[in-house]
Amino acid sequence: GLNENPSEPPLLSKIAANAFRTNIKNTANTQVVAFAGKVLALFEAGLPHAIDPQTLDTLGEDDMGGTLPRGKLPVKLPEAMKDFTPDFIGGAAHTAHPNVCPKTGNLVGWHWSQLVADKSMEITFTEWSSEKFEPVASSTFQVPGCELAPHDMAITDDYIILKVNALTMNQLSFLSGLTGPAASLEMDGRAPVNVHIFPRPTSSNQFEPFAVQAPACFSIHFSHAYEDEETGNLVTFFSGWPPSDSKDFLGAWGGFAPDFKVIPPTFLWKLEINPQTKQFVDVSVASGSANVCAEHPLVHPNFTTRKAQNVYVSASNIVGESSAPNGFARIRVEDGDTTTLAPGEPNTDVDAYWFGTRYTGGEPLIVPKRNGNLDNEREAYLLGMMRDAAKDRSFLSVFDLEKDLKEGPVCKIWLKSNIPHGLHGCFVEADNAGSSVFC
Repeated sequence: GLNENPSEPPLLSKIAANAFRTNIKNTANTQVVAFAGKVLALFEAGLPHAIDPQTLDTLGEDDMGGTLPRGKLPVKLPEAMKDFTPDFIGGAAHTAHPNVCPKTGNLVGWHWSQLVADKSMEITFTEWSSEKFEPVASSTFQVPGCELAPHDMAITDDYIILKVNALTMNQLSFLSGLTGPAASLEMDGRAPVNVHIFPRPTSSNQFEPFAVQAPACFSIHFSHAYEDEETGNLVTFFSGWPPSDSKDFLGAWGGFAPDFKVIPPTFLWKLEINPQTKQFVDVSVASGSANVCAEHPLVHPNFTTRKAQNVYVSASNIVGESSAPNGFARIRVEDGDTTTLAPGEPNTDVDAYWFGTRYTGGEPLIVPKRNGNLDNEREAYLLGMMRDAAKDRSFLSVFDLEKDLKEGPVCKIWLKSNIPHGLHGCFVEADNAGSSVFC
């Protein structure tokens, strides 16, 4: 039934049904963005799907202004094998996490192809204009030792930052059909990670990409990044797990419900890199966020490439434990308290609102107020989906960010039914699919 763990198919059934089925279904269910007249549902292992802005009907795969080949797997074979390459090889997949640059208005994204011969990845960064969704500039690079595409990226005026986690895929288990692509991922929670720095295609500061090694930590989502005017360093913030002995990437998330006893708590981290010396500077839990178990960090959309005082998160608790999100928090990352708290000790300085037991929350969105000052981070609203399990209904909560979150939402917009727990979304004011606010 619905409230039971799924049954485990017999071993031979798995192999017979799934062996060598490498064409992963494009579920287009990770992110949705509206930009330059298009609405796109994104999936990081395939092409985006276009959606009609008025009817929300599915229009089919979109080639992002002619930059992506259709109908091919995101795999490339060596040039010497060109004459023997099957027709379904040689494609690309687009990230589910593009960014809009607040200065240029360009959509900044990237697509990738796996280079199987040397276990590396070819990555092409592209910027599209907000007028006709036309490519403005693009750059292609090879990332050695990168077997799996990073989930998210951060941008500044001149730089693109990708963090490659210590993940590998068990190819034998996947190809034999014993496990799906996600279940085939294996992680090393104690291994250092590589941070790759690239020039933005439209930047006048072009340079050879470089990588720095950072201490073990697993990154999930970036909130923003900036070039520090005082130090010249690159600074970015991301949600992620601390070092752990975990080896099974998604094992604790399977079954009827996640096992939070073995899932690492997710914290907000600050990463700093010196681009001049190409050296790692520091990574640590962000100021003001000690023991705040938080995910889906984001800032006012006009501050994605600037120093922001406030990062907003979907929050689970303030005692450093792993649990489901049931509220939202504002973290003062530049001037917040830097005191280290013991496990279980509450962070009473954080501004947070909790909906209570039997509520679960999704990722928030920060929407600037109409005719507001875009240079004021708090002239905006926080929009967050919540589910009331007791009523089996969902509602959109709206917070006025000129007030403290702890004062509660200014309104709740109830839906007629329950919305399944989701990850990412967008807000667009007009009905013409202009540039949207998204995560």
